[in-house]
Amino acid sequence: MIHPVFQNLRSISVYFGTWILLAGIHFSILFFQFRIPLNISLSDSIIYNTIFCSIGIALWYVIRYSMPGTLAGFSFLFNHFTSLVLLLVFWLGSGYASLNLLFRDNAVYLNFLGLSLPFRFVIGIFLYAFIGLGYYLIIMYRDLQEKAKAETRLNELLKESELNMLKSQINPHFLFNSLNSISSLTITDPGKAQEMVVKLSEFLRYSVSSNINTFTTLEKEMQNIQRYLEIEKIRFGEKLVFEFAMEPGCFSKEVPVMILQPLFENAIKHGVYESTEPVKVRTGCKTFEDYFEISINNDFDPSAPARKGSGIGLKNIRERLRLMYKSDSLLKTSVKSNVFEVVLTIPNKPN
Repeated sequence: MIHPVFQNLRSISVYFGTWILLAGIHFSILFFQFRIPLNISLSDSIIYNTIFCSIGIALWYVIRYSMPGTLAGFSFLFNHFTSLVLLLVFWLGSGYASLNLLFRDNAVYLNFLGLSLPFRFVIGIFLYAFIGLGYYLIIMYRDLQEKAKAETRLNELLKESELNMLKSQINPHFLFNSLNSISSLTITDPGKAQEMVVKLSEFLRYSVSSNINTFTTLEKEMQNIQRYLEIEKIRFGEKLVFEFAMEPGCFSKEVPVMILQPLFENAIKHGVYESTEPVKVRTGCKTFEDYFEISINNDFDPSAPARKGSGIGLKNIRERLRLMYKSDSLLKTSVKSNVFEVVLTIPNKPN
């Protein structure tokens, strides 16, 4: 862990600036209150504050390895008591010896210096406590930052694992239906079966090469939807009709990868499967100031028996939207007469 005093220019300025301020206060007290000569007051202030300033830097290593949670109570107190005594002995002794050598002919000042040692001793205790507390606060702040970063990373990994789980549910579901269709077509129409295999490979290439955590433009997403619908068109023929009515500004908008395919799969499953008449799947898109809406609706036969399903498609989309946008209200469904509609609201990504 880098020394907090030297981690950047600001911390260096704050630390040494504080000691310059303390030295100024020290000098003012000696010179103005005790009437000690200018040169002596200045020397006393510089020597004692410079020594403690240097010791304060070294004190970081004592604090760093004397954390309350890593040592027993007695060991913690003993370490600090020992370091405090050694620090004060060195500080007072070296300062006294230096000033005694410089002003050995000034008996009045030397007498004052000796009498002031108890007061300086108390000041030293307060300085030790102040510096030590500052270092402990810095360590606690750094630990909180590290924990916050670790928690953020853990949440990202959790989100990624959830999204990958959702993707693993969607792709096999679609593959199962497509392979069943290809199997049937190999008997009834081998040419269409071959065409479907080619289009399926193109569709899956997009799916496999795209990370489900990422975004893509609506234009690319719709290109892949076009492939999907062409695959189903081979399967259902004239029973499936699809049309698009999208504002030009929609195509540059960003959407989560593979967010639309389950909606179209749901429309075909519940609209085309049981219908004897052509079913139209309509796709629209409108842009607004802070979001855009994608609507997908399909005809269905109300009298036809409802197809049972696990509901994976809509559930997956709701979960993905919740994870990506922190909202549970971005997917809405409605039934009007013989039309089922899904409206997907996507917030605009900030530039």
